[in-house]
Amino acid sequence: MEKNIIEITGLTKIYSPRKNPVHALKGISFSVQRGEIFGMLGVNGAGKSTTMNILIGLLTPTSGKITIMGKDFIKHEEAVKGRMNIATAYADLPNGLTVYQNLRVYSFMYGIKNGKQKIAELVEQFGVSHLLRQSFDELSAGQKTRINLCKALLNDPEVLLLDEPTASLDPSIAAKVRKILLDMQRSRRLTIVLTSHNMLEVEQMCDRVALLDKGEIYKIDTPKNLQKFLKVPDMEQVFMKLAQGEFDE
Repeated sequence: MEKNIIEITGLTKIYSPRKNPVHALKGISFSVQRGEIFGMLGVNGAGKSTTMNILIGLLTPTSGKITIMGKDFIKHEEAVKGRMNIATAYADLPNGLTVYQNLRVYSFMYGIKNGKQKIAELVEQFGVSHLLRQSFDELSAGQKTRINLCKALLNDPEVLLLDEPTASLDPSIAAKVRKILLDMQRSRRLTIVLTSHNMLEVEQMCDRVALLDKGEIYKIDTPKNLQKFLKVPDMEQVFMKLAQGEFDE
């Protein structure tokens, strides 16, 4: 079994390359080990969402190589994506369906044989079983976030991409969600790639963090080592230095 489940080399993304080009990613490279929680930290526009969207196949890179689970992602995208999933605070499920209908449709799409049982287990785990008959558009932002997490875990992914996974949750529910995800990571060796503006979340969950700035990776290390390197007491101050460009060389 490969040590690195994700390997990214020279990943570049240029929007509008022929007119007013925007270099969203400037040849970034990094790897993620199996079972690791890998964080991507940066201000809006740093390249986090672009990277996530490329990793799930929603965007095509301008150049670079992506290897996931030992396969070239560009050549074997369909096969690789079947072993991945994503939950994001920025995308809704179809509003015209109930929660159960949405999850059931996705269970069919993912080819889940025990779909009804899997749905029941996940909604119970995330404390949303009472919402199954409600229309998705009637839910609060926090409820939608938890349903999106249920959707993302239906296929027991080996790689889970999380884009601001607790952004709409109150502190107590966010803590419960983090515990669920950490338990899954430890019991299954689930690999998680995480973006978050919640620095406590980053500090508690991430094994390593990549600091992104204007489409480039400034540094990758553990939260503690980043704090030591930047001579600050916590990840909140790491983010502030990153946002303000106040890096010590």
